[in-house]
Amino acid sequence: MWLIRSAIILVGVIAFLWVGMNNADQNVDFTFFTKSYQALSLNLLMLLVFAAGMVFSFLIFVLSEFQLRHTIGQKQREVNRLERELSALRNLPLEEGDSENPETTASL
Repeated sequence: MWLIRSAIILVGVIAFLWVGMNNADQNVDFTFFTKSYQALSLNLLMLLVFAAGMVFSFLIFVLSEFQLRHTIGQKQREVNRLERELSALRNLPLEEGDSENPETTASL
């Protein structure tokens, strides 16, 4: 899985650099919601979009990591509770069965 992810990242970076080098002298008009930017360098715009994507991906990763750690903590507490319950059940005294009852052994 890490090999496929690395290959996709490598292709993306190469494509990003190739588009940036081929359009180094291009200026574009960019509108972000209601704010408009005139004659913005395409390289700068690509860099800003790339950085915003990295920040957004990082935030998603951090939130996912916190959620997973919370789930692991819940499961660990449940395992500890079940281990205590199992230990308590193991330590209960065994009930005497009918074969060990003195009345049944005397009649034999």
